[in-house]
Amino acid sequence: MTRKSDVYRCNSCGCIVTVLKDGEGDLNCCDNKMQEVTPDEAKKLTHDMARPGAP
Repeated sequence: MTRKSDVYRCNSCGCIVTVLKDGEGDLNCCDNKMQEVTPDEAKKLTHDMARPGAP
């Protein structure tokens, strides 16, 4: 189960996903289950990412 604000990373291609809405099931990428990252690691991964609506 995914929970709002959780962050997941694909170990194969490095894709990063932030969950916007709770849901059932697992996130998959590159035919593998995505790995949930810790809050501290998520901050490092998303620090330089563009924010929607930001100038």
